[in-house]
Amino acid sequence: MNYVKSLLALGMSAAMLTGAAYADSNIPCNTARLVVPYGAGGGSDLHARVIADAYNKLGFEPQLQVVNITGQGGSKGATEVHNSEPDGCTMLFQHEAILASYLTGRVDFSWDDFSPAAMINVEPAIFAAAPNAPFNNFAELVTYSKANPGKVLAAASIASNTHFIMLQFQDDLDVEFNIIGYEGGRERVTALLSDTVNVGQVGESDARQYFPDQLKALAMFSKTRSATLPDVPTALEQGFDIEINVTRGVLLPSGASDEVLNLYGERFAKVLEEAAVIESMTKMGASVRFENAKDYSAWWAIQAANWEKVAKEIGIYKAK
Repeated sequence: MNYVKSLLALGMSAAMLTGAAYADSNIPCNTARLVVPYGAGGGSDLHARVIADAYNKLGFEPQLQVVNITGQGGSKGATEVHNSEPDGCTMLFQHEAILASYLTGRVDFSWDDFSPAAMINVEPAIFAAAPNAPFNNFAELVTYSKANPGKVLAAASIASNTHFIMLQFQDDLDVEFNIIGYEGGRERVTALLSDTVNVGQVGESDARQYFPDQLKALAMFSKTRSATLPDVPTALEQGFDIEINVTRGVLLPSGASDEVLNLYGERFAKVLEEAAVIESMTKMGASVRFENAKDYSAWWAIQAANWEKVAKEIGIYKAK
């Protein structure tokens, strides 16, 4: 009996030590909000929920709760996090839309008004067309747009990365779209399915279930074809050397301590090692890509410089 009791005591001590290690932080909440600035069911929401579920199963404290705060093309949710305390209880799950919103003057803060904690994944963009659109691939879209200026209805989230990319396409390819604003990826897909618009940028996680019967996949903007959508040609195959990725990650409000950033970085790194997470991300067309706070911040700085240059070149720079 004494031997059994000793084993039980050792097991309890190990569990207590593990729990203490996971909870050893100065984060003053039992549940931290992971804010997704888009609606439930869209690409960012689906990715965030995979991450949060795996994080919570690992027993970390505080636990994560995905919170959808929609509006203004992602700016409303970003503003909510920007104005929150940098104590680790509120985080933003977002992509390059932060840059587009700032450069087009929609908000007066950019990536460096946050504390980047961890890059999570990279997902190549896809141009999709409505079922009755008068083109079947990206090359045909370009040809048709040149012959019919302003006739192609293109879905974008205004002042977000999809809007920025549409504007850049117009300039680079010498075409003119009629850009229609939608809140997020789910709404853009819905507009395409209903033939309300002709074309839109989507992620594989948003739209893969609709190819090829309900939507046309015009091009994948990556160097190689997707393993999960092998029939979708790349833009490069069609004569356009264009690569577009949606890079998602976690950012805290400005002023978060190195202790909190490193803690979350270590935890998200463990989450991204989980086989179930890798499998889920792969099925949604994304690649796991972890970067810690320092390297993720360096990535943002490079992106910001490149996007500012483009914004000025195409005449949409309105940063406050």
